[in-house]
Amino acid sequence: MIALAGCFIRQEKAFAQVNVIRQLEGATLTTTDSARYVDLMNQLAGQYQHRQLDTCFFYLCRAREVAQRHGYKRGEAAAYRGLGSYYTYRDNSYLSFRFYIDALNLYKELGDSAGICQTSMHLGVYYQFEKQYQEAASYMKRAMGMSDRLKNDTILRMLLANYYFIYANDLRANRSSDFIDKKRAYQALATARRMATKAEDERLLIYTGMLQAQELIYANMDVAEGLARLTALTTEAEKKGYIYHAMYGYSHLASYKARNKLADSISAQREMARLATIGGFRELALPVVAKLYNWYDARHDEDSAQLYANMMLEIVEKDEQSKTQGELDYIDYYMQEKKLRALQLQHDYQQQILDKKAMESRNRYGVIIFLTVLLVLIILLLADVNRSHRRSRENAARLGEKNREISEKNALLQTQDDFKNKLISLIAHDFRVPLNHIIDITNLLKDHSLSFEEATALFRRLETKSAHTLHIFDSILRWIRSQLSGFVYTPVVCQPADMIQEALEILKDNCIEKRLLVTVNIPDEVALMADREMLQFVHRNLLHNAIKFSPAGSELKITSSVTGDYVTIAIVDEGRGVDPEMLPHLFEYRNREKGSGKSKGGAGLALIICKDFMDKMGGVIRGMNNTGKGSTFSYTLPVAKAQQ
Repeated sequence: MIALAGCFIRQEKAFAQVNVIRQLEGATLTTTDSARYVDLMNQLAGQYQHRQLDTCFFYLCRAREVAQRHGYKRGEAAAYRGLGSYYTYRDNSYLSFRFYIDALNLYKELGDSAGICQTSMHLGVYYQFEKQYQEAASYMKRAMGMSDRLKNDTILRMLLANYYFIYANDLRANRSSDFIDKKRAYQALATARRMATKAEDERLLIYTGMLQAQELIYANMDVAEGLARLTALTTEAEKKGYIYHAMYGYSHLASYKARNKLADSISAQREMARLATIGGFRELALPVVAKLYNWYDARHDEDSAQLYANMMLEIVEKDEQSKTQGELDYIDYYMQEKKLRALQLQHDYQQQILDKKAMESRNRYGVIIFLTVLLVLIILLLADVNRSHRRSRENAARLGEKNREISEKNALLQTQDDFKNKLISLIAHDFRVPLNHIIDITNLLKDHSLSFEEATALFRRLETKSAHTLHIFDSILRWIRSQLSGFVYTPVVCQPADMIQEALEILKDNCIEKRLLVTVNIPDEVALMADREMLQFVHRNLLHNAIKFSPAGSELKITSSVTGDYVTIAIVDEGRGVDPEMLPHLFEYRNREKGSGKSKGGAGLALIICKDFMDKMGGVIRGMNNTGKGSTFSYTLPVAKAQQ
């Protein structure tokens, strides 16, 4: 029995007239648009699908080639869908499935609901003939649901006819289904027939008419009427060029007549073989040709037997060529079983010829079978070795990926541990000293051992220390947030002259106490791009260190310079300078060595924050000893656009 694997499932409307094909072929010669050309190729393939299968394949290959070259995904998907149907007729279920899946994936990528619906319908019919009924029902349900939403009569009538077709197969095989029932199936067939009549869909009218005729025959409703209708529709299909539908009709007529031992069963089979040769449906007719050969051979009709033997050999050879061509795209281990069946069929034919010529057929038959089995076993072994090797490489790759993830997590843990050590050391270093000073001042005030003037001065110092400590605390909190969360740097225009004056105001008492001469030589128009709070923390820290290490009565200079697109602010003191061994490590966090009295740390952990802030702002901070005495700390940041 010929399987109808979605033979009528095409997006294009079925045209009966031959001049439609001529018009399409003429249009391909005049069009210059590649997408239009691909669409015309796919339409021509649809027209020839039930007339001449080899011509259909030519147009589909041409459509796929041009669509791939020009990146026309929709045309490529339509070609894949057509190739899926083509390989169904070629009895190559693997390639049929692969092309359907390729088409479905492309339609999903394009978001083409109509294409997804039609391809799902194809896959439903495919799984039905592969005897995977749950998958078939799943795809058909999906297609039916989508067709209702699309409101596309062309797709809907195709689906309804397929719905009945699957029901008819389930019913005759005595299978039950929660998806299809008898009443809905009859309604679906009637609706499809009515819609085909309204749309003048000649091809679908022939097919639905055949289904209705089959129902009369197989349900024993009116066998004579059913046979008459089926015969008339088969003749009409052949007359109008629908070779596949004519074969379908002859197949059912032959099957019914053979089962009921009626005359003309062989005649129907002969017609089917003849049409298969005309239309290129060779693989579908192979079982029928084999039966005809056996029938004539049993009756010693040498001429007829030789005719069908030659036809069978030609079918097998062309089947091999077709499969080889298809396997240039898709080759897989599971195709070996089908190849083995084809080889077995070819061997059986050759064996029958050798029997008649009195050759040593039995020994050769055993040798061929042995070599064939040995070849299959070798292929199985090689496939298993290859699969094991591939699995080993995949496991090694996964292990390497896991090791890389572990290394990255270890590095992250190391960074977090380093940050924790920094934070603890920073709190111990930068909060203990000012808080101890505040405690000492409050103890003096509590003892009432100070005069009013001294107490007033201490209150001012207490206020200054508290404000300075608060600024440090705010800056450290900001630094912690920048370390723990995703920091987004948003620079603004900053005036360093105003900001340094603001920072000096906090340290005013320290300058007065040491009698420092502070000179700020920064023009008011100098502006740079920075985060204001980060930059002010740098100012306060560098000024605090410069005042702390400056001798009494010395001078503290603050200058600026503009070089190209960058501004440099320098703070120059006259102190004792920085220890040369410590100078290279001023802005580094380094732990103290256990058991040694020598510090391996920098000059201050606040400088580490200054360095971190400068890095985030795209700037540079430096420290160096002056030639004579003292040291210079400076930073460089991009100049504001107004300064460029």
